[in-house]
Amino acid sequence: MKITEFMGNKVCTMMLESEGHKVKIEFMYSEMHPEILDYSFRINGNPSLQTRNAVNNLAEKKMQELFLQLTQNVI
Repeated sequence: MKITEFMGNKVCTMMLESEGHKVKIEFMYSEMHPEILDYSFRINGNPSLQTRNAVNNLAEKKMQELFLQLTQNVI
């Protein structure tokens, strides 16, 4: 996991492996008003639509968990 700053907001980047595919999760959030401003999931390879949906769901859950930990200063 890597956290950088962009235009006064925090950007968190991390890698995850699911269903045999590597997924890059990247999201921007504000510390002033704790909310996710923007996000992207990049899946390595060319998975089927069903696999892509499962990986996206898992990535979204992981992003939300990580966001909560970051905004509550757990990490």
